[in-house]
Amino acid sequence: MKVYDAAHIRNVALVGHSGCGKTQLASAMLFAAGAATRLGLVDDGSTITDFDEEAIARKHTLAASLAHAEWRQTKINIVDTPGVANFLTEARSALRVVECALVVVDAVAGVEVQTEKLWAEAAALGLPRIVVVNRLDRDRASTERTLESLRRSCAREIAPIQIPIGAEGDWTGIVDLLRMKALTFLADGSGAMTEIEIPEDLVAGATEAREQLVEMVAEGDERLMEIYFADGTLTQEQLVEGLRAGTVAGRLYPMAYTSGLRVIGVQPLLDVIVDHVPSPAERDVPGVSNDGDGTGEATTVKATDDAPPIALAWKTVADPFAGRITMLRAVSGTLASDTTTHNLTRDSSERLGHLLVLQGKTQTQVAALKAGDLGAAANPHR
Repeated sequence: MKVYDAAHIRNVALVGHSGCGKTQLASAMLFAAGAATRLGLVDDGSTITDFDEEAIARKHTLAASLAHAEWRQTKINIVDTPGVANFLTEARSALRVVECALVVVDAVAGVEVQTEKLWAEAAALGLPRIVVVNRLDRDRASTERTLESLRRSCAREIAPIQIPIGAEGDWTGIVDLLRMKALTFLADGSGAMTEIEIPEDLVAGATEAREQLVEMVAEGDERLMEIYFADGTLTQEQLVEGLRAGTVAGRLYPMAYTSGLRVIGVQPLLDVIVDHVPSPAERDVPGVSNDGDGTGEATTVKATDDAPPIALAWKTVADPFAGRITMLRAVSGTLASDTTTHNLTRDSSERLGHLLVLQGKTQTQVAALKAGDLGAAANPHR
């Protein structure tokens, strides 16, 4: 398995209200990126991230799970989280180990109770957020109504970076407002994508939507605002860089459109993650200094390979075959298998067992986890 450095890793958590299609979207992302050979379906219990028997029977995620895909020479770690109110602790824990929350919203229901709660949780952690309007192929799906509910309940600075081609059952793709190209998809769930020129009847709407995006990007940056006032627009480079800077700083929240079931808009979403989500190298992890007496002061840690190994354990599960599995984020340094570490919470030494990379329930042993990566340790014990 290829080892990625922190600059080429993106850690994201799929969060949102129950039923908005997070698990199906995760399955589509893995399929579109080639990490899965077939599209797993929630309805038949074949998704990678929902593998617990009860979750499959209920068709609802009950616990956070980890998967990964490789896209454009970048490793994307995906944490699929529950949206059921009773299990929101799982989502909160996942938000602590990622650089961005993908806030998934159903295109029919719009913003719901848990959407607002998880948006607030991500905001409290200072996390960048990307909005994913999912299930756009459903009857009564509406981009306008969904955007209105998002701006009313979450943030005015939500910025659509796409417009849809078609609507409801006839939705076939998107216009990318950054590149001003149209992307169409087959309706068979294969994810097959074709890039074309923007259809004539959408050129005027796409041009207006891009102008609105340029204005939103300029509003969030004084330098860009001066350029915008002087020139009336931004260059392509200024727009792309301004959108990324605004997203990383939490001033802007890009909005994209997908259908996890029909695998529409998924490859463009992967591109958005690679291009606009900060890497672990760009975002320090909050922590507590080790003063040797069980106390410490708030601090931050950089994801660098040449630092002492530090890991954050965020979840422990009982595996029927491997025993206790502790999910980890390698915060800094290189975490090696079968090494002794100091547990700051317990102020005691612990020995890590085999280190693992998780793809749902599938476990692959690795010799080490580099700074910024997500994985797990099997059978850690004191």
